[in-house]
Amino acid sequence: MKQNGRFRGTLRYLYAHWPTYAILYGGLIASLLLVGLAGGRGWYGLIPLALAAFLVMGYFIVASLWAAYQIYDQIKPHHLLFDLGQLRETDRFAYLGLGLRVRVLELARRLTTGRIVVIDLYNPQWTTGSSLARLRQRAPSPVTDPRLIFQVGQVTLLPLPDESVPVIMLCETVSAFWQEGDRLALLREARRVLAKNGRLLITERTRSRTNWLTLGPAAADLETAAYWRDLLYLAGLRVEREKTLGDLVTCWRADKPTPAQANQLALELEYGV
Repeated sequence: MKQNGRFRGTLRYLYAHWPTYAILYGGLIASLLLVGLAGGRGWYGLIPLALAAFLVMGYFIVASLWAAYQIYDQIKPHHLLFDLGQLRETDRFAYLGLGLRVRVLELARRLTTGRIVVIDLYNPQWTTGSSLARLRQRAPSPVTDPRLIFQVGQVTLLPLPDESVPVIMLCETVSAFWQEGDRLALLREARRVLAKNGRLLITERTRSRTNWLTLGPAAADLETAAYWRDLLYLAGLRVEREKTLGDLVTCWRADKPTPAQANQLALELEYGV
């Protein structure tokens, strides 16, 4: 199936989560059948319940796809991170991802002589989501582009020297690791390879009012914005800027502190200031 460019991100999201939508669609059909059956058998008390179920499931199908369209076709938070980090077309930075490659290909188009070191952190034992596995199957093949350097890494060992990159970008990457210890290890490893005064740019979908309305109970699996701020703080990074997009995703710029700031941060962590 050829993907419409306008809805390409939404279609990828739908493909990744098709079992959920298949269940909801099946529920819609079952609700309509129940309405017909109840009307034919005279079970009129079931008709309002069946119609209510139909409306609820229909609402969540439409609302969740609207949110996916906003995030992956309209907002595109990786472009906001590029601007939030004050990156230029000649800069070199690292992108820590999960082998999906879609966003880095878009970011590469913004560069001239710049470079992106793309590190694939996917591990089926640590990132167990079936939707992620489906997305990886449909990921674009690596391209020959002098602006892109593809490597493989781990949350506890990025293939980069200490203080070697000025900027690191992560787009919905950290949340794919379900254990908080792995998340914290990844952020601390990112801090290790950041140059002095380096910037870490991160975006995650957060537990917000709009996400509750579009995802329903599934929004409980999302972390709050406060959770991510605290995690960045524990990793030894200072949040300098935060921006929420459409009440759906939140972007942060967290800088690597100077030695004096790092000492102050260590004291704050030790004494809970």
